[in-house]
Parts: sequence; structure tokens; C-alpha cells
Amino acid sequence: MEKRQYGRTGMNVSILGLGGAEIGFQGITGEQADKLLGSALDAGLNLIDTAECYAISEELIGKTVRHRRDDYYLFTKCGHSSGIDLPDWDPALLEQSIDRSLSRLQTDYVDVIHLHSCS
Repeated sequence: MEKRQYGRTGMNVSILGLGGAEIGFQGITGEQADKLLGSALDAGLNLIDTAECYAISEELIGKTVRHRRDDYYLFTKCGHSSGIDLPDWDPALLEQSIDRSLSRLQTDYVDVIHLHSCS
């Protein structure tokens, strides 16, 4: 799998990444997510991107590939309210959203956090 530098981050990421939206929205099983994510990582993909608002995407990613955390860069998104009763972009919302994502992803760090659906 071809890889490239991600800006000035020092991360050497695969030119293809796996987007987690469909993992969350299509209602796939943990077994299906495990097969999909495991196959992608085995093929050399090393970038997984998701968001706190992609239904159960973060949970499935955490459940199925947490044991391979050194094999991929993990990106997620935050910013707009998804089940947290605070205004969009409020600093407290961002903090709670990021903490919830870390818990769902079963990791103590993400490599990049993007602001999602900004005005």
C-alpha cells in the first residue's frame, strides 16, 4: 500500500483510508466489522477515520481493532452535539465528546481530531 506524509505531522499514512460512517450507519455486526477492519489493516491500510455521530462506528472500531492499535492512525471528529445537551462548539461539549470518543474507541489517544460540520 502506498503511503504519504500527512502534512507536517510526521505520520506516514496509506493513500487509502477506511471511513467509519458506513460501519455505524449500515447496522453491521461486530463480526462483519472485525472482518472488514482486519482485512483492511492486513492489506496495508493504516488510516481509520470515524466520528462521534456515526451511530455505533466508534464502538465497533474500538471493539474489533483495539488490540491492533499500533497498526493504524486513528482520526475522529467532534463539534456538533450528538446526545450531549450543550450548544454546538461549546468547549465543554468538545471535551465531553472527545472523552466519550476515547471511551467508545477503547483507546487513550487518537492521532487527529477534526472539527466536524463547521459553519
